[in-house]
Amino acid sequence: MNELLGKNLGWKVFSLILAIGLWFIVINIKNPEETMSFTIPVEIQNLGVIEANDLIIVNFDEIMDKNITINLRGTRLTLDKLKSNKKYLDVIKASANLELYRYTKATEVNKIPIEITFSEEYKGLIYEERHQIRYLDLILEERKSITKKIEAEIIGQISNEYVVLEPRVNPGEITITGGESLINKINVVKVEVNAHDILDNKTVEVEPKIYDLQGNEITELSKNVKTAKVSAEIGKKRKITLVPNIQGSYAENHVSTGIKIEPSEIVIVGKEEIINNISQVQLSPIVFNDLRETTVFNPTIILPAGVSRLDSNESRVSVTIEVKRQVTKEFKIPTSKLTLRTEKQFRYISKEVTLRLFGIEDDINRISESSLQGSIDVSNLGEGRHKVAIKFNLPGNVKLVGDPPMVEIELIEGEEEGEGSDEEVEETAEEVS
Repeated sequence: MNELLGKNLGWKVFSLILAIGLWFIVINIKNPEETMSFTIPVEIQNLGVIEANDLIIVNFDEIMDKNITINLRGTRLTLDKLKSNKKYLDVIKASANLELYRYTKATEVNKIPIEITFSEEYKGLIYEERHQIRYLDLILEERKSITKKIEAEIIGQISNEYVVLEPRVNPGEITITGGESLINKINVVKVEVNAHDILDNKTVEVEPKIYDLQGNEITELSKNVKTAKVSAEIGKKRKITLVPNIQGSYAENHVSTGIKIEPSEIVIVGKEEIINNISQVQLSPIVFNDLRETTVFNPTIILPAGVSRLDSNESRVSVTIEVKRQVTKEFKIPTSKLTLRTEKQFRYISKEVTLRLFGIEDDINRISESSLQGSIDVSNLGEGRHKVAIKFNLPGNVKLVGDPPMVEIELIEGEEEGEGSDEEVEETAEEVS
């Protein structure tokens, strides 16, 4: 045996070494070692811990879709076998344990370590990022619930004469649950309904939507109501006149010169059988005592039951009562300014007449003696002295105080001169018609 082993020992050792070397060469050529990338979904562990502590995951969708990419080094045949048919999903596991959370405010991020594990048959693979810790970013908030009224918004119109009356929503309230920061952003919950759908179907089922103050929809919150039923009646609209109800007294020598209502007309809506019987609506009483200046009042519009204002939510209007003072003023009118038509010679016995006028102070102050035109009629009178009433053409809002003023006049036939002083005779000559 020793003799057999001893023969050509050197060659035998050399052959063995050569065989081993060739084996390694073949292995490295046919099945070399290399690095390959794998995308692994992150498994979320102990999700129930979050709910049990009355917390909510703000970035839930993000963490549930979390994937990581890892690099593994090993032989080509092993890596190819692992990647075929995504077998690596059963061999390599990435997991994040949510029990490790610390923070419960949306302003703070929980860094949950992601653990990578391999099945026993692939322990020979080398995870190249084994010294690198990967994290799952977890954002938590305290869970909060709020109950809000569901409002209905009608879109579109039926016709120019009819309108959808106040819609009814069933259920009328909704409970919303979610993170505190989102809950605090809620401004309104509403359902949008097309007016024609109400007209055709009477009742429409719509999903309630949540909106913030800027009108943006908030979709990340959960709702206990998936759909709400909206129903409404069709009403008729009509433009009507507002009528003031004034109950008051004015100060002595003061009077109202006008009443202005703003707006003087409004648009109302209600059931057709009610609206057809309404052409005007009275305002609430305007009560005052000893009123002496222009004043603005704000009475309420009194609408019948089942009728509402359509063009505005305002229930009051502005009523301006204009008040002005009345005065009496005397005017001295020279008789020479009077108008008289006659073929006779004449002379005025009176040199002037006194006229007392009563009316609104502003109107009275606009009158001057020169603007007052008076006339007398002596066409049916004969020779001699006569007292004749003077007719004045006065503005419609000015009244004469007392009886019409009288003037004494003397009519003279032919060339005869009337009685009186030389001054009176001279005046008569000037006044011959």
